[in-house]
Amino acid sequence: MRYVLFFCSLLLLVGCEANPLTEERLVVTIEEGHPWRDVVHKMPWKTLVYTDGATLQKIHLASEENRAVITVRRDRPTIICAYPLSSLAPWGGYHTPGSKEPVTLTQEQGALSALLVESWYHNSQAFETINAPSLFASVGDASLIDQQQLVLSILDGTLQAQDLARLQPLEVKLSSLPAGLWVSELASSPSFHILWDDEVTLTVGGGIQRWLCQERGLCLTLYADLLERRWMITIGPAPSW
Repeated sequence: MRYVLFFCSLLLLVGCEANPLTEERLVVTIEEGHPWRDVVHKMPWKTLVYTDGATLQKIHLASEENRAVITVRRDRPTIICAYPLSSLAPWGGYHTPGSKEPVTLTQEQGALSALLVESWYHNSQAFETINAPSLFASVGDASLIDQQQLVLSILDGTLQAQDLARLQPLEVKLSSLPAGLWVSELASSPSFHILWDDEVTLTVGGGIQRWLCQERGLCLTLYADLLERRWMITIGPAPSW
């Protein structure tokens, strides 16, 4: 009878923890606010995306929901992104096998996390051996590196320190924008107030960045290419909150 009870208890444990021998549960939190919250007066809803072995998993987090419990493989690193409104610049972070450190997502780690998550499907096995703490510490601001070179070196297994090629930020001059306060989606990037016929100069990293003009219901999207030293902008309706 004792062995039967033990077996039943083990089954219950396996059912609760999915598979405690090969998987573990992580508590993932977002402690930072979002720069647009001050103008919209509401936190955005989020799509949490994380690597789980050879697959990507997704969870919807409501507006004020900033915590999630996820189940991941014990033997592989996990890269995590939380995309505001499903497509804005994410908060990011990672978990390494055996680590007891809490997983707190930040905008600072968002660009590199997004790069890794969005490249995962090309060859998930190539990412299994990356040293996430070392990579994140070495890269720093991923908007100022040659991201294509970095991903290719990870995919072909040749990642070296010299693959983290640093690029110079790009100076962008904007004019003829609708007047108003334009708030950056990144806490590390400046917002600006512009009047009609004013010109503003920004220094930006590579990739996509957005500014919200809540009073006009508009969103400015800027794409910068640091290798080609070029940029382009579009202005459209503000995203639905």
